[in-house]
Amino acid sequence: MLVPENMELRKVNLDDHSWLLDLHNDPFVLRNLTNPLPITEHDHLKWWVKIITNEEQNRLIFTVDGQRVGFTKFYDFDFINQNCVLGADIHKDFRGRGYAKFMWQLMLRVCFEKRHLHRVSLTTAEYNEIGQRVYRGLGFKEEGRLTQSLFRDGKYHDQICMFLLHEDWQAS
Repeated sequence: MLVPENMELRKVNLDDHSWLLDLHNDPFVLRNLTNPLPITEHDHLKWWVKIITNEEQNRLIFTVDGQRVGFTKFYDFDFINQNCVLGADIHKDFRGRGYAKFMWQLMLRVCFEKRHLHRVSLTTAEYNEIGQRVYRGLGFKEEGRLTQSLFRDGKYHDQICMFLLHEDWQAS
């Protein structure tokens, strides 16, 4: 899939943090995170200090025409087995415009072309049907479930575990 030239992933800058806090605390995003509680700026910055010093983690901003649109998460890098876990969010002002598939394609390029990984994975809430469509459209396959591992709206929900191998990504 071709990604338009006006879309890119870039490093997080100091002036991105208030935007990241707004994105994180969006009720739609919180509903899909393992911990659905809002955070403070202090909590965010404390977390950020841990992330930037951890070589098994990477976070990038997805931009369109230089404007922040999404936040990408690469974590649990396993350099011996050549895999990592992915996650991402689109800011509420940009949802429904088809940007997610391009953001994820850029993420997969980072993993497979730059990091030379063999496998990537993710977990998503069973009710996140929009995300699942994006992931399946990119070639991700379901490999199992974390049964009743999320408690939302007074009931338990499964998390779906998905993966994509480099060879399958290349073939698509």
